[in-house]
Amino acid sequence: MMKFSVVILLITFVTIIGWKDTIAVDVSQADTVTVEVKGTDGDARFDPVVVAVNPGDVIQFLVREGLHTVTAYHPENRRPKRIPLSAKPFDSGLMEQGDEWLLTISEEGVYDYFCLPHEKIGHVGRIIAGSLDAAEDYPDEGMPKAALTKLKEETEIFLNQ
Repeated sequence: MMKFSVVILLITFVTIIGWKDTIAVDVSQADTVTVEVKGTDGDARFDPVVVAVNPGDVIQFLVREGLHTVTAYHPENRRPKRIPLSAKPFDSGLMEQGDEWLLTISEEGVYDYFCLPHEKIGHVGRIIAGSLDAAEDYPDEGMPKAALTKLKEETEIFLNQ
């Protein structure tokens, strides 16, 4: 009986280890893109403002200075919806210098996001997951003018690189 239990435990262990390695291979296919969160008050910004990734990639937000959030434009965050239809809204919560927050991009499309304390000055960012052709026609209503201007200008710069 004891030998049978040891064999079962060994088979279970090997199965789990093999499964864990399979998961690790899948995860290793994802890229990580870093966005720095910089500035205080009037110079608050995401750097870069626009990034391109593939679904499954991870965005690493690193706060270099100040107090900031990374918040999706979405009705759950009391803003117009500017993320893909089936994507879940996100909000990092308030972060300070040295904090890091990871966001896994699951759906193809365009994700617009903002910093809650600095949105009115245009502290916004855009993630293009897959093709820009997958972008929906997002509403401008309810958006600060500085945010819309920043997204438009930075997207044009990004596309013309």
